[in-house]
Amino acid sequence: MPDKIEMPLEPPPPPKGLWATFRQVLSNSGDSQTSLSAAGCAFFATLSLFPALTALISVYGLAFDVQTAEEQLRVVRHMLPPAAYEMIFDRIHALVTQPQSSLTLGLVFSLLVALWSVTASSKSILSALNIVYHARETRGFLHFQVLAFGTTLLAVIGACLTLALMVAAPAIVDYLPRYLSYVGVTIDSLPPSLHFLVEQGTPVLVHWLAPSIMLCFVFMALIVLYRIAPCRERMTSWRWILPGAFLATLLWVGVSIGFSWYVSHFASYGTTYGPLGAVAAVMMWLFVSAYVVLFGAVLNAELEERGYRRIVRKEMGIPVRPADH
Repeated sequence: MPDKIEMPLEPPPPPKGLWATFRQVLSNSGDSQTSLSAAGCAFFATLSLFPALTALISVYGLAFDVQTAEEQLRVVRHMLPPAAYEMIFDRIHALVTQPQSSLTLGLVFSLLVALWSVTASSKSILSALNIVYHARETRGFLHFQVLAFGTTLLAVIGACLTLALMVAAPAIVDYLPRYLSYVGVTIDSLPPSLHFLVEQGTPVLVHWLAPSIMLCFVFMALIVLYRIAPCRERMTSWRWILPGAFLATLLWVGVSIGFSWYVSHFASYGTTYGPLGAVAAVMMWLFVSAYVVLFGAVLNAELEERGYRRIVRKEMGIPVRPADH
């Protein structure tokens, strides 16, 4: 929404009701332009996958034990088709089993090449979000390249920190009983509520903590993306970002698990595509993921337009029906 609302010569149409807004979101997200944008993002993301993994493991290995990255990948096992998971897991296994010196000696060159390759995927999603908001790209070439590269770098660093938290948090929770013993407090001496929490709640917390951290990272990444990616005179207000980011995060989890189950039980990419079956499964999963991200952006754009109409009509002294809210 612009910084200063200019009054149009004629009042805008009344804001849509919630059901009409939802139907408009479905209509806008179902057009061919959204599908083509998601397909372009999936294509560049597939090309960038292995360079992104190289950059991720290289940066992660500077401060943490790279062996833990392989273990934490199991968190997304049920969200990926089996063939796709095995392909990514094998690549990460090959990276983490390299001598530590090889990860450090070639770090600068390989990291820059990897990040530059992944930037193509970032540029595609930036362009796709411009289409969603009907925004024309007016940023200079250098500005756009720096924004795409910065987005990629922040994503890699954020993924590294997320992996670190996924490793550290369960270890801290698991260490709690031993810490209590160290300070002279036995579990049996705790009140019944705390005893139950330590004995029964700790394993459950450890089991669900890593996926929760990953979902928080996805949610925050979408918030940042929706705010800075579109080329607009003013960044999108937070109130028009959170609904789409929240819905896109939930949809991404549900669609990823559903797609993995579908591929495991019905689809046979290996039979259809032969040796390229794993690549096809990865590209299809990335397409679905990109589509969900764009769907969240479409929802945000429609809610913003709905709010803009309501504000303009109120400024012009036109009463807004309660149903329009």
